Amino acid sequence: MEIPSESLLAQWPGVFFRQRPDLTFASASPHLADLTGLPLERWLQEPGLFWSVVHESDTEDVRQRLARVAEVPAGFRSTLRLRHAVTGRVAYLAEFRRPLFGAEGRLEGYEGFWLDQTRQTLAERRLDTAAWKETLALLTMGLAHDFNNVLGGILGLSETFLSQITPDHPFHDGLSLMKRNAREAAQLIQRIAQLHQVRTGSRTYHDLNAVVREAADLIKKILPRSIEFSTQLAPEPLPIYADGAELQQVILNLALNASDAMPDRGKLQLVTSLHTELAPREYSVGARPRLPALSLAVTDTGRGIPPRHLGSIFEPFFSTKPMNRGSGLGLYNARIFAEKHDGALSVESTEGAGTTLRLWLPQADFTEAEVAQEISSRRRRSLLVTGSHGDALERTAQFLRQHHYHVITAGNDAEEFLRSPDYSFDGVLALLEPRDTRFLQLSQFVRKQKLPLKLIVQAVGCEPDELDPKLIARADLVLPSGPSEETLFKKLHETLA
Repeated sequence: MEIPSESLLAQWPGVFFRQRPDLTFASASPHLADLTGLPLERWLQEPGLFWSVVHESDTEDVRQRLARVAEVPAGFRSTLRLRHAVTGRVAYLAEFRRPLFGAEGRLEGYEGFWLDQTRQTLAERRLDTAAWKETLALLTMGLAHDFNNVLGGILGLSETFLSQITPDHPFHDGLSLMKRNAREAAQLIQRIAQLHQVRTGSRTYHDLNAVVREAADLIKKILPRSIEFSTQLAPEPLPIYADGAELQQVILNLALNASDAMPDRGKLQLVTSLHTELAPREYSVGARPRLPALSLAVTDTGRGIPPRHLGSIFEPFFSTKPMNRGSGLGLYNARIFAEKHDGALSVESTEGAGTTLRLWLPQADFTEAEVAQEISSRRRRSLLVTGSHGDALERTAQFLRQHHYHVITAGNDAEEFLRSPDYSFDGVLALLEPRDTRFLQLSQFVRKQKLPLKLIVQAVGCEPDELDPKLIARADLVLPSGPSEETLFKKLHETLA
């Protein structure tokens, strides 16, 4: 394999290399220094650098592949992770490596290239996670429904039998225990189902203590018995303006992350507190929240984090676990949540003694909703306009665009636009005639997915009462056929606001 010219190497987003049998580098393209944080001169002079940047969890896999390299003279493709020597940030690489043999068939080295696929891997992970979450939600809801029916039968029978016996009956205590456990199991199933039903994206006022208390009920059920779990909640309410569903996900992720650091036994504690001043923190990401600020501390007594990693743990894909365990996105997602909510995430850790992760959020002053509404009212509204009447559809779309609406027109593919992460709609406007049932299916999809948008129906060539009553019942606004431009603009503005 010929190494490209220097001008091409400068533009290549990867690394071409030649290595000796001991894995020292005979030559490499300049991007090797950017990728690893070590100067190119060191790579060409010092032995042992290769193993110093290979991710510790991938070292054994790489050794095994190199041991078998002679079996594939044409070369082979694989993946590996490198850790930046300065920042600790992990890069995912696609590798092609080919052995070089001398005249006597002796291995003289390797040649190949690395291509940085970190961004692509991140996107694929998110797509895989989203697809699996959708599948898991459907499975969980179906299983929860069936399991709830079974529990309902047990609960009903225990209540019936208890009503027929006296408290001193020998079966009374057993049936009472059966009834109590069945009720607790039904409540747990309901809570699991609610986790899948609640959608992120909507901010309201919450008490941080209440959110933590609700999450703690689930954490108790899923932690290993070897871990001692407790909460210490502030005595006063801690109001926040936040996405409650996202916050619950962050708390669960932080707790499970802490649990992974205690494979044998340990203690896990969630602590909420109010702060009127903040001390500087060495390892922190996000914005310094305005005061007074609220804190949620997740403390474990696990193995701790090595000092060299503390500055990198909030980066995407950072993980000390093997490649097939853990995505490296848990703390990164918590960081995104903190930054979106004008807060911060900090870490304090002692290797061998434990770790405390703190989520910092500004205390709500109850003006946030008004500010958010004002900002929302100023932004450009987005509508998905659908229907089978092409001319009327285009006229309506043109009118709305002239009045500063962002409009996408769709026919049978309307649901695909609603599924796409590239679009965010405030409402769906459907131009319908009698016996047109497509919008009914679309409205069912919107309600089932709990999409935060308005459903608007406009009759075409008929009166609204000639449309399917089920459509009318599902709509947030029903418009007559051929409304004046003034009426259409006013009604849409009122409904979307």
